[in-house]
Amino acid sequence: MKKIIISTIFTAFALTATAQTDAYIKLRDEKKTHPRIESITFPGDANTRYMYDAIYGHGAVIENPWVAYRVYMDNRQSLDLYVKQTPQMELDVTGFYTTPEQLKEGYGIDVLWAGKSIGAGSFRGFQNGEPVTIDTVASRTQKVIDDHTVQVIDKDWIYNGHPIQMTQTYSMLPNSRDLFVEIKLDGNLPEDVFCTGIQKLETDNEGFLSAEGRAASWGSNIPDKKHPEIVEQVGLGIIVDPDNLVSTQESDINYLMFVRPDNEGIIRYRVIACGDREKNGFSNYKDWSKYIKALKYTE
Repeated sequence: MKKIIISTIFTAFALTATAQTDAYIKLRDEKKTHPRIESITFPGDANTRYMYDAIYGHGAVIENPWVAYRVYMDNRQSLDLYVKQTPQMELDVTGFYTTPEQLKEGYGIDVLWAGKSIGAGSFRGFQNGEPVTIDTVASRTQKVIDDHTVQVIDKDWIYNGHPIQMTQTYSMLPNSRDLFVEIKLDGNLPEDVFCTGIQKLETDNEGFLSAEGRAASWGSNIPDKKHPEIVEQVGLGIIVDPDNLVSTQESDINYLMFVRPDNEGIIRYRVIACGDREKNGFSNYKDWSKYIKALKYTE
């Protein structure tokens, strides 16, 4: 029998107007109570669709007043983006599934269609000229560390023919739209190269990619193909720690960063995102690219 490990459930709490970050994993249940849990572990041979559907929202969620991300609980482990209309905490209400009524009330919405792209800073391997997902592992775990940090733990990820122990840590601050990413890798990996980056938007994409490990994109897309009437203007950005950067490459659908862990086995980068749905926010590529170019990695 396949073993699924679910840790103790968090004590329920109500978000207040002063709350500035939140992180959670919620189970999908028939009664639609969606209880919060601290962590969940699946065996490596578990069906990816089963894992994906077992979690409400399909994975761990982290938010601050401007944006929210979810990390898919499957072999992709992709980052998906949600943008607020008004700076506030709201994912405990909408759960990434904003209704038309909530949209009219001023709530935000899932704004990104990633498709086969690297999305908004998802972490990948790289083989045969393409980014590769985290396909062969002994187990997969998602864990909430605190109200602004979640982790994804992959045991015995077989990459380039050998096992790697990987811990991905995603964190947010209450006063910044950034998502801070730290990938810890343990194993024999002196020749291994990995990749991250940001996607090009489906329609009217504008963007840049620098050799120094910085990229931005801006354009529109339809995040939910069942609702083609909802078109979202989105800005994405990424800055890679110079100690990890190997090279950069532009493809048809991505701005890619090739990375290698430092002497401590760590890769660090930060993802920045926005949407023109945000009131008094960014509304064009010129302002968004200027903002990304002015950022320093250490900010």
